Amino acid sequence: MRIGIYGGSFNPVHNGHIHLALTAAEEFGLDRIYLVPSKKSPHRSSDEYASDKDRIEMLRLACKVSNKLEVSSYELENDRVSYSVYTVRHFRELFPDAELFLLVGSDMLLSFDKWFCYEEILSQVELCVVSRNEGDLDELHRYAEKLGKSDRIHISCVAPVEVSSTEIRKKIAKNKNFSCYLDKNVVQYITMRGLYSFRGENKLYYNPDEKKKYLKEHLSAKRYNHSLNVAAECRKLAVKYNEDPDKAYFAGLLHDVCKELPDKEQKALVEKCGFAVCREELETRSLWHAIAGASFIKTEFGVEDIDILNAVRFHTVGRAGMSRLEEIVYLGDLISADRDYKDVDRMRKLSYSNLNEAMLEAFAYSVKSVVKKGGLVPICTAEGYNFYTRLHTEERSSNLKRGLK
Repeated sequence: MRIGIYGGSFNPVHNGHIHLALTAAEEFGLDRIYLVPSKKSPHRSSDEYASDKDRIEMLRLACKVSNKLEVSSYELENDRVSYSVYTVRHFRELFPDAELFLLVGSDMLLSFDKWFCYEEILSQVELCVVSRNEGDLDELHRYAEKLGKSDRIHISCVAPVEVSSTEIRKKIAKNKNFSCYLDKNVVQYITMRGLYSFRGENKLYYNPDEKKKYLKEHLSAKRYNHSLNVAAECRKLAVKYNEDPDKAYFAGLLHDVCKELPDKEQKALVEKCGFAVCREELETRSLWHAIAGASFIKTEFGVEDIDILNAVRFHTVGRAGMSRLEEIVYLGDLISADRDYKDVDRMRKLSYSNLNEAMLEAFAYSVKSVVKKGGLVPICTAEGYNFYTRLHTEERSSNLKRGLK
């Protein structure tokens, strides 16, 4: 068996990491690659560096794309300095008969003779050197010959995926869209855990009073009143659940900004929005306004905060792993003061007592309503219902175990 070892901080793991690992597996004929996250630097802040547990979990989610990818927590579980030679020894003990390959970048090869016990490393593994620039290949081959182990050093040029963990963390901290750089399950995990976020520390730069003028001019009196009620409800829910109340108010205020646009204009906004939209949403006119609204406030109002954009975009259909702000706007729309459906009082009480249970109840209500009307249930709604069902089951099981102790 040919096994690759790929180390890094993976903070967070992104599409570039996975692309490199899978390309290396194909290029060098590897049967399996272990991604090995390194220890957190003591000089890094908690905002800049996710916990060991979170980085491991994100790696596991990202590695589900291929059965060739595995995750090893070896370096995280050891107290000593994470020299590569120790990791190599560990894998040699695990796989005594396997061919081992250590994945390194071209810059690492050029300083490889400075590594701790580098000669022992070369005696135990072969190096797979990945360069992003064909112009470096001659220099890399010369350096491999200089080390005297050119037969154990394999060099290849791989087309890069232009992305860095540092830039991703900066985007998250500024609440800008980062989803295109990561596996969708990793995006969901980061959102749910609030990783790398400085949310609440930065002042909200959007003025709700200006937007009220726009809404009053472009919405009916009934819809405008509903928007104000939802905004007020979102502010109260935000206070209850430790979110930014001003931000929640702003998102709630704008959630129906495109509700009364002509169908043709709504559909045009949906078609050019840049968001992922499922077939069921495209075929259901009543769902267009949320997608159109997110697109509109981004292009016309200059809103760049991805959390606000998602809160508007998903306030009707929901999805799995919604952020706290998304949940607040979703529920705020359902329980605002102007709502008067049969179980609204029960839903209001639940929304302020158990957020996860309220979300599950809200999804159940939504699915039941769509089915009753003979409509199409969007994929994201079904996924949201399943997600909160599992969350509720786990929460109930956890409470039961605590009660038995």
